[in-house]
Amino acid sequence: MFGKKKAKPAASENAPQVGAENVVLPPLEVKTIGIGKDEAQGLMIASRQLPGYPTAIILLANAIGGRADRILMDFSAQGAVVRYRIDGNWEGLPPLDRPTGDAALVVMKKMLGLNPVERKAKQEAKFATNFKDIDWVVSFMSAGVPSGERVLISIDTKKPTLKTLTDLGMRETMVTTFRGLLNGNQGIVLVSGPAGQGLPTTWRVTLEAADKYVRDFVSLENKADADPEIINVTQNFFVPGVGDAPEAAYEKILLKQPDVLVMPSLINSYIAERTIDQVSKQSKHAITRMVAADAVDAVIKLLGTYRSEAKDLVKLLTGVINQRLVRRLCSNCKQPFQPTPQLLQKLGIPAGRVQKLFQPTFPPPPEERVDAKGNPIEIEICKKCNGRGYFGRMAIFELLIVDDEMKKAILKYAGTPDEIRKFAKKKGHLGFQEEGILACAMGDTSLQEVQKMMASK
Repeated sequence: MFGKKKAKPAASENAPQVGAENVVLPPLEVKTIGIGKDEAQGLMIASRQLPGYPTAIILLANAIGGRADRILMDFSAQGAVVRYRIDGNWEGLPPLDRPTGDAALVVMKKMLGLNPVERKAKQEAKFATNFKDIDWVVSFMSAGVPSGERVLISIDTKKPTLKTLTDLGMRETMVTTFRGLLNGNQGIVLVSGPAGQGLPTTWRVTLEAADKYVRDFVSLENKADADPEIINVTQNFFVPGVGDAPEAAYEKILLKQPDVLVMPSLINSYIAERTIDQVSKQSKHAITRMVAADAVDAVIKLLGTYRSEAKDLVKLLTGVINQRLVRRLCSNCKQPFQPTPQLLQKLGIPAGRVQKLFQPTFPPPPEERVDAKGNPIEIEICKKCNGRGYFGRMAIFELLIVDDEMKKAILKYAGTPDEIRKFAKKKGHLGFQEEGILACAMGDTSLQEVQKMMASK
């Protein structure tokens, strides 16, 4: 894999470096969202005259071009520490001295119509840009912290790039089973995941996967944290303390006689009870969600939140999905290896079942890039992942089927979730460890990523 052949630098290596002077700037135009066109144009013209403009534009362009979805900048009396988050991992950049860092920050705030002098109060803004033929929406947030000031910049594509359950990483057989649950009748499907592990994306893709062309899907959402619009899901909103209470808004929805109730939250006991009534007596279907560590945890939290309705909720549950994120192996440079019998035994895989697993390819450190005589040599680095060994992220899913036996176990062991997990495993349920190993065997991720996923709480 590594030899003396000289490699063309990857795009991010070939880009101008942050803080560089007298360079051709990348074609990144900032179009501030929420202010008038003339005002935004004036701010950009003024920003281009400032000394920190090249650094600010290069920092943003390198992040977007390098697949970062977050930029974190910590400002102190010494300067600015800058990090990019790529595939869920934070990577440090060379620190900026204080004049350079402050100058770049002034430009960013100026472009967005914020106050460059304010270093303590929270300031937020958004801008749109087109870079490398992709439309992006970038969110900027700054706030004072004890050490100085912190800036978090979030980078997202304007249009979702993950559109199907398969795109997220779900196995085809699981996709078929899960779609069957979504398109079932007189049941409740629970979508769950830990905080910060892609639950909003899975919720959106889940609703996209349901058959919304033969049934009427209707949602009730808090206006303050409403989900993005989804085709053929009629959104209804309430604002706490303003207008119709959620209970009244819900009753108006029911007058329309929807087929499927889409509930990002069951909101309160009244609405939970009415949803149970609609599903059990009016042949409706419901989909809701919960932040939880795994599928069993999601069930326990749901029952704990709505204690009075717990038994009825269990009777109507048909399935619970949960997920955790891992890095996806780079398809261009991943390497197969033959696992030893000892490793297979440790992983719980029968001998002969899996012939090979896959691992990432990492370039050796600079001090080892020498020939037999100690002379430096050029190392060929993967052009797709830039030597990271991974490219993008995927979800490992577990799907808990809540059949009659499972319902009885949930009610019996509601106070001891581990007993529910043991019961599910005896029934053949595949947890995160088993699903993770399957993903390794399919070449999607590595054992290191699965181990890291299992170790996280």
